[in-house]
Amino acid sequence: MAAGKNMKRSFVCILICLSFCVSLCACAGGGGAGLSGPVVLGGEYMENRFGRAYFERARVGLFTHYTYATYDESKGTDWGGTWYSKDDSRPASSPEEAAAMFDGEEYARTAHDLGAEYVVFTLAHAGFNLLFPSETMKAAGCPHKCTEKSDVVAKLIAGLDKYGIPLVLYLPPNDSHDISDGDLKKMGWRSDRARMNFLKKLIRELYERYGYGISGFWFDQGGPSEDVCDLVRECDPDAVIFINTGVTANTEKHPLSDFIVSEYYGSIAAGDSDALTTHYSQVNRQIGNWWASGNSAPTDARSIYRYSVRTAATQGQFNAGVAWACGPYIDQTWEDGVRELLAQTGGLLRLHEGIYGTVPGKSYVTAPDVPLEKGDWGVSTESPDGSTVYLHVLNPPEDGVLTLPAPADGKRFVKAEYGSQSLEMQRDGGGYSIVMPGTCDPTDTVIRLTAGSP
Repeated sequence: MAAGKNMKRSFVCILICLSFCVSLCACAGGGGAGLSGPVVLGGEYMENRFGRAYFERARVGLFTHYTYATYDESKGTDWGGTWYSKDDSRPASSPEEAAAMFDGEEYARTAHDLGAEYVVFTLAHAGFNLLFPSETMKAAGCPHKCTEKSDVVAKLIAGLDKYGIPLVLYLPPNDSHDISDGDLKKMGWRSDRARMNFLKKLIRELYERYGYGISGFWFDQGGPSEDVCDLVRECDPDAVIFINTGVTANTEKHPLSDFIVSEYYGSIAAGDSDALTTHYSQVNRQIGNWWASGNSAPTDARSIYRYSVRTAATQGQFNAGVAWACGPYIDQTWEDGVRELLAQTGGLLRLHEGIYGTVPGKSYVTAPDVPLEKGDWGVSTESPDGSTVYLHVLNPPEDGVLTLPAPADGKRFVKAEYGSQSLEMQRDGGGYSIVMPGTCDPTDTVIRLTAGSP
């Protein structure tokens, strides 16, 4: 049996490698460019491709701005970047130093501890300084805008692959406002068309180097042109494309994006996250700032967990859930309490059922753009086939009896359970009354309802 499984795996690997090589040759223009640099096709990526369907049902991600940021003083844009350490606000001295210092294994462990189902990571940010040794950037005459030899992307892929976490690379395709005129001229960024051509060269290079080790791109600033997205699809038909609609509450999906994306939602504050609204877009919320800059954990794991669950339950949430934004300093420490906060949140996510692998509840619908009031019992998720509904009772009723209206989708429930404990449930008109367990979970009491025949 084991030998047969290994033969099947090897055969699948060979087929995928062959098809991917053909795809890359087409991506490179069929000119015999071949594969330059290491193409990462290891681990579970051979049998478990992370395409759009995977991200539609992802509930929790980690979004990291780890940057060597530069600004042209004459243009008046300086929003900062990753600090060197907690007590040292200077940036790294170069892209090479930032990349050389980066610990991919420790970062991947942090993502795993959070329970992240994907990572979005900045390949470049302010100044478009790339954290890998880019031949495209060097050929443009700007070797100072990439690393000499250190490679953050390769480190990320090697680390995340151990945990089966897909990597999405962030790129700012329209970042002319932070770059000096001299470098813009060398890079060919003096027009929109020339900038997109540069971006296509860069994307070709990324697929040649890393293959299926990258699952797609998160494009900032309104995204790239259509032909850039077409190139991504040529190189990997299953690649995901996120395009940010900006800091406005724009609920329309960008026509070239696979998902509704916005950075509108800001930082999570101290106190009770129940007062914050959720949404069906990819909700990007910062834990402090976008990048490590001297902050500390603003809240506790219970608050992060409850907001994550409420987002997962929001009607229409098929846009990769909530992505928590934070990351390490250049010296690879984290802001005070943040790494511990992520690990504690991951512990809660693993402890409670009804989050991973679920879809928003249809029987008891959670509307977007509303907070959780003190009188609201909570939210619901369900299995994709609708056979199991999970009631996340975030505010247990004081009298110990949960009263539910008739299910919005007409389901009929035949059993209520809390873990392995059966709960008393009665039909109450068209709805249900459920006797809560003797001791409720102060974070989330998850009641599992089994649907039967109508």
